[in-house]
Amino acid sequence: MDTTTIREAAASDAGKILPLIEAYWRHDAIEGFESSRLHRQLDAFLSTPAYGRAWLAMRADVAVGYLLCTLVYSFEHGGQMAEVDELFVGAEYRQRGTGRALLARARSDLTAHGCVCLQMQVADGNAQAQRFYSRQGFKQKSDYRLWVAPLQPQGSDGVR
Repeated sequence: MDTTTIREAAASDAGKILPLIEAYWRHDAIEGFESSRLHRQLDAFLSTPAYGRAWLAMRADVAVGYLLCTLVYSFEHGGQMAEVDELFVGAEYRQRGTGRALLARARSDLTAHGCVCLQMQVADGNAQAQRFYSRQGFKQKSDYRLWVAPLQPQGSDGVR
């Protein structure tokens, strides 16, 4: 019986994670997937611990899911915190506890790393994800909306 294992991702895993990012972006209708740009960004992210941490769910030799967390210092929360930037499990591997296992491993590793809080953004219309995160102990922060202001235009390759 094949089991799914969760491990921290390394820079050498970029090629395994990239197809999952493409599937996630297709699933959530996120525009702008450019393989070469995202591969460069993923290489930089996985090679720079100050940016964050990543985990990979593997079933035999097949990457079936991933979780990317970015790191930020928060005065409100009293220290370093992490934000789930992307969490995705391939459609054929869902409902098997893989997402839950990815989150559990991330929480454990981030706590050991000194993080004091884990947060994420979930689309208002994504009731399935909201239920999943609620079951994992996350609570919606009332009366807040995300506001975004780009600081400079993205280059043609998306890397600044």
